[in-house]
Amino acid sequence: MAFSILFSITQLVKYTFGNYGIYSSEFLENQPIFRTYDTHRNSPLSEMTNKHRFSKIHAYSPHTLVDSIHPYYIRAESKFKPDDVTVITFVTHNRLNELVRLAELWKGPISATLHIPSKIGLTDPLIVETINSIKKIYKKKTNLRKQIDIHLITGPSTSLNETLLPTPTNFHVNVARFFARTEFIFFLDFDTWPTPETHSNIKRYADILIKNNVLILPTFVFIENVEHVENSTIHYKFPKTKNDVIRLVNRRKLGLQDYGWEINSGPTCLDSWLKADELFHVEEYELHYRPNFVARKGGQIPWCSERFDDNKAACIFEIYLSGAELYVDPNSFLIRHHFDQDSHLVNYGDPHWQKVINSRMYTNFSREVCLLYVRTFVAMDLWKSPISDHVKQECQRVLASWGSGLIKNSEK
Repeated sequence: MAFSILFSITQLVKYTFGNYGIYSSEFLENQPIFRTYDTHRNSPLSEMTNKHRFSKIHAYSPHTLVDSIHPYYIRAESKFKPDDVTVITFVTHNRLNELVRLAELWKGPISATLHIPSKIGLTDPLIVETINSIKKIYKKKTNLRKQIDIHLITGPSTSLNETLLPTPTNFHVNVARFFARTEFIFFLDFDTWPTPETHSNIKRYADILIKNNVLILPTFVFIENVEHVENSTIHYKFPKTKNDVIRLVNRRKLGLQDYGWEINSGPTCLDSWLKADELFHVEEYELHYRPNFVARKGGQIPWCSERFDDNKAACIFEIYLSGAELYVDPNSFLIRHHFDQDSHLVNYGDPHWQKVINSRMYTNFSREVCLLYVRTFVAMDLWKSPISDHVKQECQRVLASWGSGLIKNSEK
């Protein structure tokens, strides 16, 4: 027994800190590509079906979803500039009006996953009707036709109810991100609205984002709607400027919302935002933090783990551990407001048992990701560089007793 325990610990340390040929991106970018096929002909990759590609990309997602992705089912007419910012969003057939509202506020490209569960696929009357409805909307609003790429998903969300209206998940986020046609992407929650100036404001920070950092946009809510007991919504005139927001905050009409925290008390830090006139860091990051944010589509930005349903905290946690700095935009803001109070997304809530399972899964995930990045940075000889600082700070808390011991020992 003692030998087995000793052997297991030895293998864990060897796996965690051993060098298994992980190289820096700079090293890989400078290596020549040796072709194993005639470059004058099509690449063998072009012969691979989407089904095979997506089964690898979305390895954690059910094959019923992966096999039913139809990218660019409706493709925007515009040719977007590479350095533009694309909103990635989720839509269902009963929420097309929200997509229209978003396009009118966001003056840039949108990559939307339209999920319509079906047993028979593209010939389903509901799918045909929905696509025809979108085309009619496009005829009336030409800007939508230029802005929005729609990626259709027809697989069922669950085998228990194959026609159940879907809710947004990390899978939908990754699909919309993968098919976005710009360098930068905006992770935006449903029923959260930018101002008309948000698009141009974000583009000013391209030099920060291109370095694999994250730009966070504070999200505000009307406090009376959050505290209202009769489940009805009061519709307000949205603020247009930061000064408008400050006035409403001072009158306690508007509050900063970070999920999991009381109004005005989350990591985004309301006091800092009210006073700031330039970018500032998130000083009190916590692994359940899930803001609306902008990041690179590619680069060194990790993808959202699809083992979860809707868990943006898992996305930002792994991005943070990868070395990204979290900056808060001092001038931009978002407003969260449910125009359609009867929407299935507004009224959806996980049952208690599902919340317990999700919580335990996230605990295991955070430990796993911590070990992954400890091993990666040690193998790449980056453990003593600033890029590993977030791992050292966060993972001592996440891994608790035995995990923090590993990290402390690795510093010697």
